[in-house]
Amino acid sequence: MFDHLNVALKIVAIGGALQCATTAGAMEDSPVVPSGLQMTLQETLYDQLQDGTKALRLRFVAPAIGADDVTYSTVSDDFAVICQDVGLPKLATDSRSVDQIIVSFSDRETAFGVANSDVTQYFEVFTLENDTCIWEAF
Repeated sequence: MFDHLNVALKIVAIGGALQCATTAGAMEDSPVVPSGLQMTLQETLYDQLQDGTKALRLRFVAPAIGADDVTYSTVSDDFAVICQDVGLPKLATDSRSVDQIIVSFSDRETAFGVANSDVTQYFEVFTLENDTCIWEAF
């Protein structure tokens, strides 16, 4: 009887490990942020800016930011979390070097670089120094 119990516990442990691996991978696509809003990664872009610096762009869709009661201040703390928890690990796995991480949230998917006045969008820029995201306030 103990052998059956032991086998069942091993299966549960293996299943739990697989679930954790799936969840860890999904965190990048749908991260947990301080605002509690649901966000999904639309795309990741590497870009060379006009001043010659290189940037990683993390473009997220957060449908709730289109609502009247969800303002920039609602999501302002989310930017740093995304930079630190999504951007820095992405750079580590891609082995690329950039000067900045640019995080954007929009209420729906948009084409990069195409203006659309019907879309609510928020952006923040972070300079990277010693594996730390430093907010670049304008």
